[in-house]
Amino acid sequence: MERTFPELPVFDFLSLIPSGTSDGLVILSIILLIVAVIQPKRILLILIFGLEVFLMSLDQMRWQPTIFQFMVTIAIGVLQPKRFKFYFLFLLSVTYIFSGLHKLNLGFINFMWGRFILIDLLGISPEVAFHRGVKAIGLILPVIEILAGLLIWTRHRKIGWSLLIVMHLLLLLALGPLGTNFNSIIWPWNVLMFVFAILYMKDEPLTFRLNYFQNFTGGVLVLVLAILPISSFFGKHSPLLSFSLYSGNSDYLYVHSSCLDLEKSSFKTINYNNKTYRNVFDWSMTELNIPMVPHQPVFQDFKHYFNKQCSAHSEFLIRSYPYKLEQTLDF
Repeated sequence: MERTFPELPVFDFLSLIPSGTSDGLVILSIILLIVAVIQPKRILLILIFGLEVFLMSLDQMRWQPTIFQFMVTIAIGVLQPKRFKFYFLFLLSVTYIFSGLHKLNLGFINFMWGRFILIDLLGISPEVAFHRGVKAIGLILPVIEILAGLLIWTRHRKIGWSLLIVMHLLLLLALGPLGTNFNSIIWPWNVLMFVFAILYMKDEPLTFRLNYFQNFTGGVLVLVLAILPISSFFGKHSPLLSFSLYSGNSDYLYVHSSCLDLEKSSFKTINYNNKTYRNVFDWSMTELNIPMVPHQPVFQDFKHYFNKQCSAHSEFLIRSYPYKLEQTLDF
């Protein structure tokens, strides 16, 4: 299917690069990755990392948690191969901790726990799902995720890994073909995280060492995996690069334009000032099988490149949780 969703390069001049070039680089990156798995060499990892950085600069829709975690993993392999297990465990730990922290909000309780899990997946009635006591139970899930991310550093690490193994199995059941059959792009990632959990649970325990962060690699990891994700809670960093996973309180971008053909009529819509606006998130999931990056600078770039692609006048809205009229603003 021909792509109609606009590409979102970091710099405007990168939009001049043909999309076929991007496809070719993706294939080359995959080939190099296969070779690197068979015969690991530092130069191959450097080439893969460089290709991925360039590919991400061509389209910000590639700025997804899976790719981000992959690139950090490659960087650790290049910079600190001897301490790889320690730094990779740190990456996994902050993934779970920040994922849980982002879920500690009413959006997760109402939309992900109440509607998605209880009503859509388990078929529980709305009266029960939205009961105050049942909603409070949903807070246990992010607390367990945070706790597990901390426990994997302690003598109780097997409990932490066991919790995470169960969590990934339940996620695969909920999102996979036996559940809602949603967001298939992250199924392999959950399988990998499941495998990592088993491998680390069977391996020798690792002690958290502060002195491992008193070097260049450690400093960069603290910046990228801790400081920047903290700033995401204040809208200063991309939520997806801060491991905000199914948090339930993302901003959504909507567009009203005659450039969206009838095929896009299946997307979720809202009526605002007597005009119909379509959800860009639905467009992204339908065509690219990845979510729209819920970050205002990326929204701004989408607006810019959509207007370049569309000759007709278009209007945009942002909706924020709890997605009521007063949280709907012109953009």
